[in-house]
Amino acid sequence: MTYEPVLTPHRSIRAFRAAPLPSGMLERLVAEAQRAPTDATAQMYSFVRVADVERRARIAALSGEQEHVRTAAEFLVVCADVHRLARLLELHGRALGAFPATGLHFATVDATLAAQRLIDAAESVGLGTVCIGGILNGVEELVELLALPRGVLPLFGLCLGWPAEEPVRRPRVAIGSVLHTDRYGEQTPAAAAADVSAMAAITRSGDWPSVLARYFAVGGTMEEREPALRRVLERQGFAWR
Repeated sequence: MTYEPVLTPHRSIRAFRAAPLPSGMLERLVAEAQRAPTDATAQMYSFVRVADVERRARIAALSGEQEHVRTAAEFLVVCADVHRLARLLELHGRALGAFPATGLHFATVDATLAAQRLIDAAESVGLGTVCIGGILNGVEELVELLALPRGVLPLFGLCLGWPAEEPVRRPRVAIGSVLHTDRYGEQTPAAAAADVSAMAAITRSGDWPSVLARYFAVGGTMEEREPALRRVLERQGFAWR
């Protein structure tokens, strides 16, 4: 079953025209992002704009040679940020409590909600965007490159610019696979098979489970990323035992 869209369908853009954003546009988009919901008024997020050409090229290489990181008009690193909160409390004679897991949770939620609102605002004025999860490949060097203090964790990158392509709308799993009522419902084999069939078009091979396995199965990309991320969580103050 298909449903009438409420918003203009989102498309990830990976080819951008060589044209800058108008003066003040980035600040307007960030101002819109700041209207996102936030936990307890704390606004535990930051956007690091990467303007330096060499620094951006290095991040593109760390992220798997993603050319759009270099060519987009703007590139931001979206960060969970408890550091600014700690600093404000310190300036008012208070110490930040010991809640690394809870801080990670709420700062990640704050940052993601703000970033999504920024994406929606960007698309409303004709800009294209794409999120870059590949920054995690070089997350330890990225922390150094951006001089991120303890309490700040890079989550994902965000390219912004004028689209130079018209990608097709990508499929998604069935609404029934993500919408549960009253309690979580285990997916049936038939529903899982329907999702696999629906998502086949998102891959070159038509084999969506193989794509998922490359990332998430034993020996996949996520396992490879795990040790470095754990070290960064420890270094940035988000680890717990």
